[in-house]
Amino acid sequence: MVAAKPSLVSGEFVTRAQAALPRLGATDKRFIELVLSDPEAVVRGSVTELAQKAGVAQSSAVRACQRIGYRGYQDVKLAITRDLAQQNEQEQELAHEEGIDSRTPAGDILDRILRRSGRALADAVQTVDPELLSLTIDRIATATRVLVIGIGTSAAPAHDAAYRLSALGLVTTFPTDVRAQHLAARHLDESCACLVISHTGASRESLLAAEAARTAGAFTVAITSFTNSPLTRVVDAPLIAGGPEYGFRLEAMASRLAHLGIIDTLFVGIAVRHPKTSTKALDVMADITIEHSL
Repeated sequence: MVAAKPSLVSGEFVTRAQAALPRLGATDKRFIELVLSDPEAVVRGSVTELAQKAGVAQSSAVRACQRIGYRGYQDVKLAITRDLAQQNEQEQELAHEEGIDSRTPAGDILDRILRRSGRALADAVQTVDPELLSLTIDRIATATRVLVIGIGTSAAPAHDAAYRLSALGLVTTFPTDVRAQHLAARHLDESCACLVISHTGASRESLLAAEAARTAGAFTVAITSFTNSPLTRVVDAPLIAGGPEYGFRLEAMASRLAHLGIIDTLFVGIAVRHPKTSTKALDVMADITIEHSL
């Protein structure tokens, strides 16, 4: 019996690749998908060998590596080597092809969901640009007004973001109506910030609001799951955090938790950079919480 090829289910490379795949061209996608399907071939072989196997030019293979955030093939090889080593050290998890159906016990569903959610949170460290994250913390912390945008499944994380920023004393709004969001974006200026949360980065309503906010001069930031979505191309600071494809829209569920993790990071980052102001605002929040407790 021939042993099955090991596949990557998590780690630096697979996270960057899954985030970029939907927007890659056919040639780049063919090469990256080959790498995902047989990561050990990358460790064992050269870029020439793998390019021939994928049916692409060597230069195209190198460019494909660069388009998902690496300097070249050698960096991809190093990343995959680290990912395979880390994966082998951990308990073997269920592959995403083993789906969940009506016969799956509730306890197993819980186990799989929480494992995948935890993986998405860990992988977000690889895809969020720390410099853009730091810039976002600085700009939101000093903004005269913050507009938060989110629709559909992103509405709940957006509502949480608005609540947390308000708790720090920032003037924050989260209109729930899409036209009200678009209108509010038009009224922003250079002193304001606009935070847009969108799993796909392709929601027309969120994109319109982001474009309007940037045209108005506001600092715009997106929390999204895919590198080359329409949204990432119109904002000042795209923060990418998403999960691999799992079926049943589980990638969107896992991504939502990763997005909440970024929101928590913004909250803590702003709080520690302005401790006096934040402490005063959080004390007010604590007082209000006590007043509403039985």
